[in-house]
Amino acid sequence: MIAERIKNSGVELTEAEATILALGIHSDTGSLVYDSTTPKDASMLGWAMEMGASQTAIAEHAKPTLSNEQQGVLTQSLININSTTVHGVTISTVLLSADGFIPGLASVTKDALDLSSSDVFLLAPHAVLEGAEGEGIGGGKSKGKNSNTSKNKGGANMGKDANEKLQKAKRKTVKALSSRGPELIVKEVPQLLPGVSSGLSAGSDMINSDSWKGGELAFQRQQLAATFAFYDTDRSGFLEKEEIFQAVSSAGFVISTENFDSLIAAIDTNGDGKIDFEEFVYFYTDMEEQRKWDAMRAEIEGKLPGVPSTMTIIGRVKAGVNVRNVNLNKLFQQFNGGGHPKAASATAKLDDESEAKTVLQGLVDELIDASLDHQLTVGDFMQSPVLSAKPSMTETQVEDLFVRYDVRALPVVDDENQVIGLVSYKEVAAAKMRLINKQEKRLRQVEKAAEQGKPLPEARPLESALKGWMKQHVQTVQASLTMAEVEQILLETDVGCIPVVADNTNSLIGMVTRTDLLRQHRYYSSLHYHNKGFSDSIAARKPIIELRKKLKKFDVENE
Repeated sequence: MIAERIKNSGVELTEAEATILALGIHSDTGSLVYDSTTPKDASMLGWAMEMGASQTAIAEHAKPTLSNEQQGVLTQSLININSTTVHGVTISTVLLSADGFIPGLASVTKDALDLSSSDVFLLAPHAVLEGAEGEGIGGGKSKGKNSNTSKNKGGANMGKDANEKLQKAKRKTVKALSSRGPELIVKEVPQLLPGVSSGLSAGSDMINSDSWKGGELAFQRQQLAATFAFYDTDRSGFLEKEEIFQAVSSAGFVISTENFDSLIAAIDTNGDGKIDFEEFVYFYTDMEEQRKWDAMRAEIEGKLPGVPSTMTIIGRVKAGVNVRNVNLNKLFQQFNGGGHPKAASATAKLDDESEAKTVLQGLVDELIDASLDHQLTVGDFMQSPVLSAKPSMTETQVEDLFVRYDVRALPVVDDENQVIGLVSYKEVAAAKMRLINKQEKRLRQVEKAAEQGKPLPEARPLESALKGWMKQHVQTVQASLTMAEVEQILLETDVGCIPVVADNTNSLIGMVTRTDLLRQHRYYSSLHYHNKGFSDSIAARKPIIELRKKLKKFDVENE
């Protein structure tokens, strides 16, 4: 560790150097909350603070806010997310096409992981190589899997030449369109933003039937004016940069700050830094023509050799027992990537950009096969054999079981071992209170009859059967369910324990409690997690089961 070597060498750090070192430790350890954090990390962070690291600077920069460009990538990531759940683990992937370097994607991936409620998140922006050999979106160099640069070198040049020709033709077309009258331009402008056209043309107070008096062109211009007003959020009559960026993001484009500035400069024909309505019309025309030329380019380049591209893969994993075996560092080593088991990245060089989906899907498949196929199931850690109660038992008998075996809940089964209910200490306490009230009422009746010289009331049993006050229609889980699935059920039902039944049956085979689940997280190394009484198979516990059956005759109800 760099900090430890600096400390051992006796180097005195300046305040700025100590601050940078502390920020690095915060970044690598997630401010000491990653499960890979060690006591040495905390010690070195404390030493950096002793050397004069500025806590004000750390508070400001340890978790920086996302830039407008990063917010656009985050928005597109959440819109285009592709999620799948395997054994209770949610894996989310996003494949984006970028036009160049996008800084800070690690922060974007972390925020997307938290906002999407995913357990594993892979963000993969890819860009076509143009003259840069081995340079990825993240600015680093990495050797791709099965890459062959010499094979596609000529193809890349041909793709570049084709692109230049298309851009030249595009400029001519846009120039020709610009020479037409505004009404003709409006006629050819589509509503590029999803939902805006339909939303404004139906019931909007900005479009009225009077616009039809000027014909179809006037009505279309009125529609475009409504769209302009929709994005003119400050009602200034102009679109500022922020409003244009929001419009572009809503249309599904991910664009760098540099290219966005160039786009604004091209649209803002009078150079006043704002977009008026007429410039807005040209803007939509340009976007539509760009889409047409992109389609033509795809058709032309589809007949040419593949265009090399790079794909940067950034992965993040939430902490949890269900993803304990996930190791992104090992997964990304095939692309010469690396990092931590729960936070890593890599840059893959592709022979053709169409390979991006295949590579990303291959990583997901490998992740599932290597890390998620062997998840803990309820049968691995449930309590078994488990004590149960019969529906015919009385309050006193059930209370005796609770006291004798120190339990807080028991499943209720019938003569065929089918789960029909659950009884906890709350039900027992309420039943005992009702029994005490009945006994006190009987005592008052006897005393009153004795005072009045009347015959004593008929002695009737005061205790009631368990089936009358137990919990019915209780939640059960099958032994094959994963730990993550059972945890979710416990949270949703807000219960402390659940009876476990054999797969596809209602036969009781065990119980699982919150304590059992917490034990599997293994938060503390000093605790004993291998309780043989709870981890042996049913066959291995058969002698204990037989002994319990023999001891049944000594229970209270049989005395």
